[in-house]
Amino acid sequence: MCGSTDVIFLFFLLSGNFVQLYFIMCMFLYIFLCVIAIFPYNKKEEDINESDIYNHKFAIVVPAHNEEKVIGNLVESLLSQNYPKDKYDIYVVCDHCRDGTIDVVNKYNVNILIHENNFPSNKAKALNYAINQIFKLAKGYDAFCFFDADSLVHPNFLKYMSYYLSKGYKVIQSQQLPKNPYDSFISKIVSAGQYVTNRFFQKPKMLLGLSATLHGKGMCFKTDIVEKFMWDETCLTEDLEMQMRLVRNGVFIAWGEKSIIYDEEPITIRQYFRRSVRWTKGSIDVARKHALRLFLRFIKYFDFSALEAFLYTVGVYRVLMVVFVIFSLSYTRNHFNLLVWFFNIIPHEEIIMKFVFISIPLVVLPIMIWLEKRISFDMIFAYYMQPFLGIFRVPIFIAGILKSKTIWDTVEHTSSVRIDDIIKKEVV
Repeated sequence: MCGSTDVIFLFFLLSGNFVQLYFIMCMFLYIFLCVIAIFPYNKKEEDINESDIYNHKFAIVVPAHNEEKVIGNLVESLLSQNYPKDKYDIYVVCDHCRDGTIDVVNKYNVNILIHENNFPSNKAKALNYAINQIFKLAKGYDAFCFFDADSLVHPNFLKYMSYYLSKGYKVIQSQQLPKNPYDSFISKIVSAGQYVTNRFFQKPKMLLGLSATLHGKGMCFKTDIVEKFMWDETCLTEDLEMQMRLVRNGVFIAWGEKSIIYDEEPITIRQYFRRSVRWTKGSIDVARKHALRLFLRFIKYFDFSALEAFLYTVGVYRVLMVVFVIFSLSYTRNHFNLLVWFFNIIPHEEIIMKFVFISIPLVVLPIMIWLEKRISFDMIFAYYMQPFLGIFRVPIFIAGILKSKTIWDTVEHTSSVRIDDIIKKEVV
């Protein structure tokens, strides 16, 4: 009996310290990213030659399932690109649409692909269908751009995306901004988080040479990458799965700060919960498929993009890991624990901890976002209300575990914001 108790104790001591190591690594990484973002390396902008920005031909792919309320605004923003019209074609994939989506799209001079097979469908199936159909046309596209139907695209999107391609990048994630930040209390909170992600996550990762996080829209892939890496039709977060697969194979994902898209944020708790549950289920699937292989790639090649991707994807289990660490610390409190040891050796612990966990998130981040984006004070208030959404973290995680991986839960998009409305505000 004593031997069995010793084995249990040893399990919690070793595994508990391993999970504590994960949290320490995350803390170092994200604090470092914040510091880099606070004191950015101000690289002088290079002059952009026209030969670098108008020499790529794009296939633009938009999957749409019952998106009659928003698809027209997206198509109009795509047709208004400051880019030669003969250098890009738009393909709208009407995926099992039962509303007026096809009728709306028919009003514009774009290509319509009808996807009615392969039921139950999802975004990855629609994308793969479109890619196969486009390759059959043999139009010699240099790159593919992917958007969601609820997106809006800045007029200079393709111009800068072509420039990034000319710099040698094969995969680029554009900067994503909210198109409806002030629609509701929820959209304000989510939008505030998006500003933080751009400034303190995506941008410093790019400066450090770490791969960007894919957002599922505003993505540009060179054609050879599209041919080699098709979308995973079994995953509910096909963008995250693609990101991890690319990193695993040594493909760098650049962040295109100047190529901008606008995304519709949820305006109700129900929309937020529904979207987050799908993301959680997909993230669990991605962690199962890629986490270990990403870590092994880091060990083998000393690839820090793989390490960051490993830490990011394993984060889906953070609710369980926090509970486990608390229990293991209590159970093994009289023995060595990495977190306890780590905080004990930090010089001037109280001052440093106050700066890291109070000053940065509560003072530095909101001030920098306000200065950069000139957002309103109620958006700053929404930033401080982000912990409100944290109360849903546990039920979302549980629902994500229980959710079927074959059912794609759609979120209705209704925002009537047009790209002209956004550009006018930027000019003012």
